[in-house]
Amino acid sequence: MIKRLVLTVVILLGCVLSTSCMTNISDKPVSVGSQLTSGAPIYTQTCATKSCHGAQGEGIHSSSGFRIWPLIGDDFQTRHPNAQIIFDVIRSGGERNLLALTDQQIYDAIAYELDQNQIALDSPLTADNAYKTFGGKMSGKVQGGLFPPSDNTLLTAPHPTRDLPIAAQNRSLRFQLDQIAQAASIGNNQGTYLILVITFSDLEDDPIIVSPEFMMLSTPEDEFLSPLSSDIHSAIEKFHTQTIKPQHGTVGLVVFSLPTPDGFDQLIYDDGIGDRLTLALKP
Repeated sequence: MIKRLVLTVVILLGCVLSTSCMTNISDKPVSVGSQLTSGAPIYTQTCATKSCHGAQGEGIHSSSGFRIWPLIGDDFQTRHPNAQIIFDVIRSGGERNLLALTDQQIYDAIAYELDQNQIALDSPLTADNAYKTFGGKMSGKVQGGLFPPSDNTLLTAPHPTRDLPIAAQNRSLRFQLDQIAQAASIGNNQGTYLILVITFSDLEDDPIIVSPEFMMLSTPEDEFLSPLSSDIHSAIEKFHTQTIKPQHGTVGLVVFSLPTPDGFDQLIYDDGIGDRLTLALKP
């Protein structure tokens, strides 16, 4: 699901802002059927349209391929190996309408999209099972890759890492790593780069500010690296400072310049007020 999918949220904006529609919008669906019913209007009325991804979700063609990628078929499925990657692409967008939706509402829309791809769900799609939900041409495999693919990044064989996803949480915040890849070049810049896709979720009742300035990568020599400002082309937006609301999260892409291909150890998020979260990246 490409960035244009964020437009799917428009249909729900009136409902989200209406008190009559606000009841239990964050509740997990009780069945696959009820989830598909909830997700259908988001997908069909604002995403699968002639002005967006095509009236049947078939995408918008250009002379060199797709100007807007499709939401159904082999191309969509191979670019998104599991349902969490689809969520990451959508949730990384900063459009106001998208930010009005809870994480679960986005999973509901994805469930309907998977149904349109003839991918049947055994249980409702949630944050707990999205990473292991796939079918059709979706491989389920993301280790060492970058999805959807970047057209200006040269990936290299990655150093072994722990199986994904990797997560940690405290009372207020959940911090998860969904993708990890290494590259020899990004755009015109050559070097050794570690590319990460991270997800945050607000677990408390108050908004939380998240920012790349609180993030660092440790090396085996106990040095600490800060994120780069890179020109990587990705359907997932770069992580930036923002405020997330309860029942909402954010997704971002982070790049570090490594001293050596093996020069990473832990990904650390520390906002300085006792909420330090650490992800051990190596086995």
